[in-house]
Amino acid sequence: MEDWQEWQVRADRIAAELNSELDALERDFFGEQATQNFRSFWPRFRDLKERVRIAPAIKLEDKLDLEKRLRGIGSRAYKAQEAAFGRSSGRKDDLLGRIAELRARGESADSPRALRSLRREVDNLRKEFDSDPELVAADRQATWDAWREANQFVWDRLNALWSENETVLREALSSARQNLDRGNANAARTDVRRFFEALKTHEAKQDVINGMKAEADAIRRESEEVEDRRQSARIAASTPSIPAGNPVGGWRSELERNRESISRLSEEANELERQVNEAQSVLEQAMVRGNLVDKRKKITELERANRALEQRIGQTEEAPLIPSA
Repeated sequence: MEDWQEWQVRADRIAAELNSELDALERDFFGEQATQNFRSFWPRFRDLKERVRIAPAIKLEDKLDLEKRLRGIGSRAYKAQEAAFGRSSGRKDDLLGRIAELRARGESADSPRALRSLRREVDNLRKEFDSDPELVAADRQATWDAWREANQFVWDRLNALWSENETVLREALSSARQNLDRGNANAARTDVRRFFEALKTHEAKQDVINGMKAEADAIRRESEEVEDRRQSARIAASTPSIPAGNPVGGWRSELERNRESISRLSEEANELERQVNEAQSVLEQAMVRGNLVDKRKKITELERANRALEQRIGQTEEAPLIPSA
């Protein structure tokens, strides 16, 4: 094969390769499955343009055709990119407006429940960033920065309210503990009830609430133990060694009535316990638990009374009877 024939074969091969790469470029950015992101288009386009310009062996006619195709593709890409920038800018403005509206609502929200709901809305808005029309890099960064600031603002507001409410709740528990340390069991129980009442309207972090509820339950149990010891001491001091009459029958009747009440209240407490476990929110749980605490308190009082009655009956039956004159 002559040299000129080899050159012609080589020139045809180079032109075919360049045309094939141009076909791939068009297919990737202007085909049915084309992406609207042109960040990777321009490096490929410039590389092809330079290779056409410096191709060592290519027919003039093929070179002119390739350059014409490159100009056409570049023009289409520029127009498409401008349109993409326009769509991205409009979408960015829409998202920034919605982010600003959510942040403003965060400033005016005055309850943890409202802020928790708002955080869910902020999170859902974040999921829309990847939907069409696609955001270009600069618009995406601006939107992301605004969203991150708004999300952090709402989170900080929520933590601040949780902290304020925790202070109120801890004050009630602190007062209960101080009263218990002074031996004032009734005042301690009153403070515990006040804590559970405040819990209905003062939401705090769940782990913090769980810890405080455990502390409140412990204080209530300790106060009941203190009251039991006092009741036993009063009974021991006031019970006569030789009773004037025989009131055992009345005590037994009262003991049976108390047992029936305890059984009824225990069933009600079990139902309330089930409602607490099935509650859908902290506030709902706190409201049900307040009723549960009252039921348990009544059960404790009845059990304490029964222990006192049983002690009286035992002491009366064991005491020697003095014959009447």
